[in-house]
Amino acid sequence: MIADQGGTAVECGLPSKQLVSVVGGGRQARNVEVGSKLWSLDGTRTVQTTVVGISAVKAREVVDVVTDRVTFTVAPRHELRTTEGWVPAVHAPGAMIAWTHARKLCRERPTIVSGYEFGYLVGATCADGTVGKRVSCRQ
Repeated sequence: MIADQGGTAVECGLPSKQLVSVVGGGRQARNVEVGSKLWSLDGTRTVQTTVVGISAVKAREVVDVVTDRVTFTVAPRHELRTTEGWVPAVHAPGAMIAWTHARKLCRERPTIVSGYEFGYLVGATCADGTVGKRVSCRQ
């Protein structure tokens, strides 16, 4: 599967039954089509990428990536994001791998617009004195 990430083609090798983070929910890699939108890491942010090509290869070797939360299988050349940058899975043993929980991929962050409503919310929340350092009146 080849995804276009802002003008850069990113190739990844996944088993056909591997669950992929498609915009709108998970899908098995074999059900991903050209034009599908995927979630990918761009630095520390998740961004949408578009699949621009698909190829199938019989793999003789695979790499099992084992984390404290999940185990998944990839091709040896599959790029993983580590603290050292993007490295092939075969060169990543013992490395810290970056990942994002699937539920957080499509989360829309609220846009804060200053104005009367926002000021009222802050004032109403903070006016009763429960926000900030607590001071006891007892001696």
